Amino acid sequence: MSSPNRPISRLGGASESPEEPILLEMFARIRASRGRILNIHYVTAHAPKLLRATAAYARALREESSLPRDLQELLILRIAQINDSAYEQSVHRPIAVTCGVSSAKIDALPNWCDTSLFDAKERAALSFIEQAARRGDVDDDVFGEASQCFSAQELVELAALTAWYVGNSRFVRALQVANEHSS
Repeated sequence: MSSPNRPISRLGGASESPEEPILLEMFARIRASRGRILNIHYVTAHAPKLLRATAAYARALREESSLPRDLQELLILRIAQINDSAYEQSVHRPIAVTCGVSSAKIDALPNWCDTSLFDAKERAALSFIEQAARRGDVDDDVFGEASQCFSAQELVELAALTAWYVGNSRFVRALQVANEHSS
């Protein structure tokens, strides 16, 4: 949770012990899976049904995807960089490390094109999400390269992951959700 001197967001956060049954269920579920409720959850909890729906979708993106978790986290971090989301970076950097992404790769992400740290599959995915996260379009050459490394299902998952985290980046910036800090 953010420091006592800094609000969670422009809206503050919904109460942690709400009367709303959806929030009671969601806060319990989030605590069980993550260990704690993040600032984005407290903010989204102002719209309880939306919190429930977005939590289910985010879980499916990460846990039901055929893309490896380390690759997902690498891509999420790059999407957050492209979209200037310090919040998403504060959440996903420790997750990426836990999923096995090296600090060297994380540090090299802003200039990933200029390093040999990334393998062909990572480079194809980074090229795809780089274009999709910046402008929405993916040119034929980049799509063709990604198609050689990823199945149709994986390409759909890459596009969905990109769209979700571009949206999240804009959501947290619009509402000025405070970065997460490890306790």
